[in-house]
Amino acid sequence: MIRSIVRRHRSLLWSAGRIMLFILAGYGLSLLLIFYSPIADYLVAPLGMAADRKPAPAIIVLTAWTTSDGVLSEEAMRRTHMAARLYREGLAPLVIISGGEATGELRLESADFMGQFANELGIPWSAILLEKKSRNTYTSAIHVRALCREMGIDRALLVTDAAHMRRAVAAFRAQQFLVYPVPADPWSVDWESPLARMKKFLAAMHEYGGLMYYRWNGWI
Repeated sequence: MIRSIVRRHRSLLWSAGRIMLFILAGYGLSLLLIFYSPIADYLVAPLGMAADRKPAPAIIVLTAWTTSDGVLSEEAMRRTHMAARLYREGLAPLVIISGGEATGELRLESADFMGQFANELGIPWSAILLEKKSRNTYTSAIHVRALCREMGIDRALLVTDAAHMRRAVAAFRAQQFLVYPVPADPWSVDWESPLARMKKFLAAMHEYGGLMYYRWNGWI
């Protein structure tokens, strides 16, 4: 009887070991495909939209992550820099930076820090409007549309990351507000860095999940 129990445990351990081996092998293969194949490029390509740079009454910039003491993430810097370029080119006289923190605390937030950076890049504070009520892309579309309606603005240039652009444009258009996409980071299939491919893959997964969630809720 003891031998039977021992054999059974050995069999279970062997089966568990084989399962773990297959899992690890699959994980390793997935990483290799992401790092060294075009799969990330193929996934992110349908999310992008061609830039439509044209004169408009305003530039809308969706916020990205910043630290609590004002250090901007790469995404936040890219978006703000693109808005400054559009402003200096004379395409719009007003920059609206939209996005607040989920905590809702009364403190400096991403919009404040991105606004400061925009000012450092040459945009006067008189041309910068901060919208900090929004907690996500959907609420940004709602609050920015309301602000623009009060000011008589019926269209705007929209700045965000390339992978985020399709969902962002859909959210604004669902609110009957016309936006012209201007990606802050026009990714291409020639981006060969393995870490960059991983970043693109994660961004694509996040956005496909976001698109499904927004469609499920009827937000786009």
